[in-house]
Amino acid sequence: MARPYFCACDHQNLVSTHFPYVEDVVFRRLEGPPDDGFDCGRAEQTMFLYECALADQEAQLSVTHLYYVQGILGAYATVCMDALPLGRREREPAMRFQEIGALKLAQLGVSLRFQGMGLGRFVVGDVISRARSESERVGCRYVTLDAQPDLVGWYERLGFQRNRLRQDRRLQDARANARDPASIPVSMRYDLRG
Repeated sequence: MARPYFCACDHQNLVSTHFPYVEDVVFRRLEGPPDDGFDCGRAEQTMFLYECALADQEAQLSVTHLYYVQGILGAYATVCMDALPLGRREREPAMRFQEIGALKLAQLGVSLRFQGMGLGRFVVGDVISRARSESERVGCRYVTLDAQPDLVGWYERLGFQRNRLRQDRRLQDARANARDPASIPVSMRYDLRG
């Protein structure tokens, strides 16, 4: 089993000082089947952790990090690389490329027992900190994610904004395939240059 390591997040505004167990958070990379009993209240995210996370990691598609609070699996975050297409109005003048390097927060789950306490905010902050660190080695300007429609406001409060070009493409695809556009996840980004 991999040695656990302590979270040392250096990002601003995201590590909630209100999370009462911040000193007790230990995280480690998923190295085998996750502990039984985790439920984040969203079937898709809970199922991903138990049925897909390890296989995706072994196939080098993503990496899942487990966050333990006082020895209890409190949350997980799955990350992978991304290339974010930005329209001309979304890009800064100095950005010559339409697609910009990003780290994607592909899955996030917070156990029901820790929801509303700041752990999700803490995990997102840790992912942003990891992306900042990675940007020293490879081009990585953003953290991206696909938010469920009911969570868009929460991510906006953390500093994420909507990706217009990517979302417009998704909505066009949804309409073309007779899917409800209101149920389509919302593409969002966090600018590491803040």
